[in-house]
Amino acid sequence: MLKQHKKEIIAFLNRYSVLFHALLACSICFVIEWVSRHSFVEACAFMVDRNLVFLYNAFLVWASLMLVYIVKRRLAARVFISVFWLFLGVVNGIILANRVSPFGWTDLTMVGDLLTMKSSYFTDWQAVIAIVLVAAMCLGLVVLWLRGPKYQGKTHRVSGAFLAVIIIALIVPGVTDAAKSSNVLTEYFSNLAQGYKDYGFVYSFTSSALDTGMSEPEEYSEETIAEILEKTAENYQKND
Repeated sequence: MLKQHKKEIIAFLNRYSVLFHALLACSICFVIEWVSRHSFVEACAFMVDRNLVFLYNAFLVWASLMLVYIVKRRLAARVFISVFWLFLGVVNGIILANRVSPFGWTDLTMVGDLLTMKSSYFTDWQAVIAIVLVAAMCLGLVVLWLRGPKYQGKTHRVSGAFLAVIIIALIVPGVTDAAKSSNVLTEYFSNLAQGYKDYGFVYSFTSSALDTGMSEPEEYSEETIAEILEKTAENYQKND
């Protein structure tokens, strides 16, 4: 009887998993904002006052959760994606406790300098605790992936799941452009710290990953720079 009841609950959760993913995405975004702002009240205010922005952030998390449908280890994939976003949010909260500038994509390129920055961000004991916790988290995810339950139904990996993921991947840019054109979002942060507060961590961090600065001009090369320097030197000599 108990086993049958468990199967019915699992079937119900699978049937409405897309809706539960939406609720999970909202919960993840709220926790991230709570940690990032170091205030439960401010997180609530952001969710209420900037509700469309909050929903967009949740939409990005929800879109990433849709990847679980292409694998059998759906629970492990769901936990991994959730932990991924929460981990980034916690890192942002720790960084904001020590500096004004929030956590961005460029910070990941400086991971090698982490040990040299430890005096500014954490003590030796805190570093050890952080390493142990991260290692335990990774180990737990690996064990869950290897030993966790598998989805018993058909995944339809090629025809259904992948098609759904592709459609969502195509929808995200369209929704983003619509949000920008209606001034719900912005492309440029005049103040990075305030931008993260106004537009949420998930969107802001994702934007920092996609927009890493000005692209290299097509005609840029060492020869071009040498020619410019040579012309500049010639003009300088003529005007001297």
